[in-house]
Amino acid sequence: MKLARHLLSYAPVKLVGALCAFGGIYVFTRLLSADQYGRYALMFSVMALMHTLSLTWVEAAAYRFTAKAQKDNMLPDHFRTALVLLLRALAVGLFLVLVLLVVTWDMPDYRVFVPYIALLIPCNALIKIALEAHKASQQVRHYALVAMTKMLLGFVVGALLAWKTGLGAVAPFAGLVFAAACLVWVEGRWLFKQALGGYSDGTTRRAWLSYGIPTALALMLDMLLSSGDRFFIAYFIDEAAVGSYAAGYGVADKTVLVLCAWVALASSPLMMAAYEKGGRRAAQEQSKNFVTMLLLVGLPAATGLALVADPLAEAMIGENVREQARRIIPWIAFAGLFNGLLIHYFSESFNLAHKTRIRALLMLVPLVMNIVLNIILIPIYGVMGAVISTLVCYIAAVILLGLVGRKYISLGIPVKNTVRIMIACAAMWPVIALVPAYGSWTELLIKTAAGGVVYAAMIYMLNVANIRQLVR
Repeated sequence: MKLARHLLSYAPVKLVGALCAFGGIYVFTRLLSADQYGRYALMFSVMALMHTLSLTWVEAAAYRFTAKAQKDNMLPDHFRTALVLLLRALAVGLFLVLVLLVVTWDMPDYRVFVPYIALLIPCNALIKIALEAHKASQQVRHYALVAMTKMLLGFVVGALLAWKTGLGAVAPFAGLVFAAACLVWVEGRWLFKQALGGYSDGTTRRAWLSYGIPTALALMLDMLLSSGDRFFIAYFIDEAAVGSYAAGYGVADKTVLVLCAWVALASSPLMMAAYEKGGRRAAQEQSKNFVTMLLLVGLPAATGLALVADPLAEAMIGENVREQARRIIPWIAFAGLFNGLLIHYFSESFNLAHKTRIRALLMLVPLVMNIVLNIILIPIYGVMGAVISTLVCYIAAVILLGLVGRKYISLGIPVKNTVRIMIACAAMWPVIALVPAYGSWTELLIKTAAGGVVYAAMIYMLNVANIRQLVR
């Protein structure tokens, strides 16, 4: 029941996140040309990789050690350590910005993004550390207010700039800078206030380094797995193809990942608290609710996306990049589900047991597979070659991390509930197939509603995860 309350509390954050993510695809695929949208997608991936490489290790460690600091009454020391390490990590981030400036010096269409990235990296890092602290402390209201404000401001201002100015592909970045600048002062002051009187010692910093750097490397490898194919598409085809791929990928992958992240937002702190208080067995018990809820929302989302790919593409994606995007949506939807299980569930075995270095090494396997498959398949099958590569490599990553992670904390998949969820998902297909092809939003809304009603009825009838008691 506590998990259900947390899910409901975090629901507004994820609803706003979905609105901004899909609104961004809807707006920017119409206001930007295919080439511009492709450049925006490429540079957003570059910025995310730079942030992950330089700063995410501090954010991950800040989240992981908050519960322990609370238990030991050492929060000022905790936040002092976070600020000290953040300052050092920023030096690496700014160095990467300089490298990017040198690399793009003779490419004016890409160089124009660099000032925005230079501003976003430090601002986002400070805000993210504050958000991770709010999440780990289960301060849902504060977390939701900051997160929703940041997303809405960034999207609205970016859309207005793309519409009313000649900024083009950098307009979304300008919106993100505006939102980060508005919030960094508030959250930065909060962090410094929490750190007053704290002390950062070498032993604690080494513990953060030992946990955080492998975690960041693993996340970076996962990010390369999910976005590296865009660079291969740009090399083998062109920027317009990247725009089509990014649009279809964004609609399908983000839908499933937003739902998985919503479940993880509520479940991960509970599992971490269980591990800190009761050890492996307590974490294993909590994980059963975690993965059941992940599949309960993630699997029908992926199935539904595959069944409504045509009206979804027509409604959400601009005509310039629509046709190619439509073809990849069903496959990327299921790739997104495996990605969600990988990031938010099976990685927890390594995070909780402080075996993040092993997780990072394991992620090299699917990454190398992805590079090889992209080089082989994209010249033959075009954008669909990247899709095939992505799906195959995510499945391999889930299997690999699931098997190895059992040595530390056994996180399984409840077979009975999984089968019931699959039956409920399969029941959506004949109902959705009977809906006439009205096209665009009308068809999309009717099919989504029909599939949702059937799925909900089947879940209740099959009593998945004791849903009847929860409803009562």
